[in-house]
Amino acid sequence: MRKNHYLLVLTLLILSCQKNLNKTSIWINSSKVSCTGTSPMQCLQVKFNEKEKWSNFYDSIKGFEYQPGFLYELEIQVDSLNKSTVPADKSVYTYKLIRIISKKIDSKNRLNDIWVATHISKSVLDRSKELPQIEMSLKTMQLMGTDGCNSIRSAITNITDTNLSFGNIMGTKKMCPDMEISNQFNDMLSNVTFYRFENLELYLFDEQHKEIIRLLKVD
Repeated sequence: MRKNHYLLVLTLLILSCQKNLNKTSIWINSSKVSCTGTSPMQCLQVKFNEKEKWSNFYDSIKGFEYQPGFLYELEIQVDSLNKSTVPADKSVYTYKLIRIISKKIDSKNRLNDIWVATHISKSVLDRSKELPQIEMSLKTMQLMGTDGCNSIRSAITNITDTNLSFGNIMGTKKMCPDMEISNQFNDMLSNVTFYRFENLELYLFDEQHKEIIRLLKVD
């Protein structure tokens, strides 16, 4: 995160050296994240090069009305202020929207839902038993739910249009009469690397693109 911040600052320094109007493109992610500036806040995630990683953005863009759930590419004007007139806790840059180059729905947001497991390693689960059920939040980058026995929680550590992975799976320690499905589900969840939607189903794959979990959207 610190490295990404340095890259963002470097980009802005380069822009500030231009003599003419500082026009550049900026990409805006579809959800904000918790961050800390002078106080806890919600930050946009941005990048000034499409191939970069997302970085927290602590400022605002004049004239831009952000809507969560959309990926944006903007053309903006970046101007630098006289440092001697700017308080120490404020940015020396100002940002102004010139035009919206593109605005599209982020397909990743379909993950923001409740999902019940129907298959593990392509084996159909017995629906007469309590099945694993999870809910994902891209706003908090968290997964929560149940493995069919215990409550579980994990951080979403990586997400793109095709990639998905989770951190350590934490849960309660209750012992149920049959732990086989719960143990399998937790083991497989730790190996998730890719995902795909198919109608109302969510397919999760390992790094060899082998299907390991299949879930159904809960109405």
